[in-house]
Amino acid sequence: MARYRSFLFPEASITEEVCVLDVRESHHLARGFGARKGATVDLLDGQGRIYHGRLSEANPKAARVAIDSIERFERSPRSVCLLQSMPKGKSMDLILRMATEIGVNSIQPVFTDQGELQIKGDRLASKVEKWRLTMIESCKQCGLPFLPDLLAPISLKDWLSSQEAVSADAIRIVASLEAGSRPLSQTLQDAGALRSVVAAVGPEGDFSEREYAALRAHQFQPVRLGDYVLRAETAAAYLLSVIDSIRTVHVTGSQG
Repeated sequence: MARYRSFLFPEASITEEVCVLDVRESHHLARGFGARKGATVDLLDGQGRIYHGRLSEANPKAARVAIDSIERFERSPRSVCLLQSMPKGKSMDLILRMATEIGVNSIQPVFTDQGELQIKGDRLASKVEKWRLTMIESCKQCGLPFLPDLLAPISLKDWLSSQEAVSADAIRIVASLEAGSRPLSQTLQDAGALRSVVAAVGPEGDFSEREYAALRAHQFQPVRLGDYVLRAETAAAYLLSVIDSIRTVHVTGSQG
């Protein structure tokens, strides 16, 4: 029997015994997938819990799932933040999808000199909501227990000036095309235990000289990603994958 996955939006109602999904997820489950009564359903809350259950009512407006068990996960003690310049076009969707699947803790989109033009107001809010839904779909497709925090886009200058950027004790690295950049693996090995990492990736046109200088002033170490120039989405996937490969896996599950 097929196993379906749904996400627990705030509009859903859930106890340890039953869940009533919101309209969007109910319609997706009952009409989009055609799930029938008795189908196996996993409910993801994005905060480390997966509710395993059975569809007891395939209502496209208020699907009901009887909960059989709850699986709880713990995050790795090490955190990774992707500081991502907003690229032009639709590349950001792919970057967010891959970052979610790799398992970053947070994503901070930033406006940079050669990236997406700074947008504001309703257009920005709409774009951020669309990105968040893209990340949720990745969680559902892969059965991921954690949804990364998607932070509000700001300028790189403002982020670097913020308290988070100044006071964080994280290892800070930036994918760099500058001469003299050290290999990524060597930089990470020299850093020792990675408790917290901030990884910065620029746009297709790269960070400007002014931005590189500002990053260095805030302890970002320039790293080289192989021998070739990579697209923004490839650079992000490469950087995050290497970081993830050297982290100690600390994801445990327990039945409740």
